Amino acid sequence: MIRQLPLFPLGTLLFPGSTLNLHIFEERYRQMIGRCLEQNSPFGVVLIRDGDEVIEGKTLARPAEPASIGTIARINANVRLDDGRYLLTATGERRFRIQYMLQQAPYLIASVAELPEEPVPDVTLADELRRVYDRYWQAMASATGTPVQAEELPADPAQLSYLLADRLQVKLGRKQQWLEADSDTRLREIIADLRAELMLLPPAGKRKQGESWSGLGSLN
Repeated sequence: MIRQLPLFPLGTLLFPGSTLNLHIFEERYRQMIGRCLEQNSPFGVVLIRDGDEVIEGKTLARPAEPASIGTIARINANVRLDDGRYLLTATGERRFRIQYMLQQAPYLIASVAELPEEPVPDVTLADELRRVYDRYWQAMASATGTPVQAEELPADPAQLSYLLADRLQVKLGRKQQWLEADSDTRLREIIADLRAELMLLPPAGKRKQGESWSGLGSLN
């Protein structure tokens, strides 16, 4: 499906099914969000691949270059403050690819193509990820000496891949690769990352009395 979509370039990205909290303070983005609310329409979240986020009224040497693939965001809660700023929560829907820009100012509008639904992911990969995820949290509980209750994961493999891609603490460039990839690739790479983290955690029973685990961990 081809559609016109206002774009919000950010220093972060949004996966389908995930939520994003935003503070909208620039006038041009207040206009964009106001129009989205009036028309009950979504906007697109795109990661700034290179350059800097443009701040209204300033000229930057390296204007922001958005990634070519982003996620349609639907506003599901908002508050407009007395000075016109917005606080809002948006949920990721489908992914899209930018075809070309239709408008540069006051904010970006692009012609985008929604990416087709992915083929049914490999269920065996999803099952393996659930097992590794469970082992990870058991190892974290042993390392910290604190019982950790792992959350219930989605049954749908694609939703599972998006959820954990969002939660894993990796570089944004890697997250963007996962956003652009198919579900099987996401599942395989998340499994590999969690296994790598398991290798860094102290073996069960090896933590000294009173010693705390100071590792970074993988999940938000």
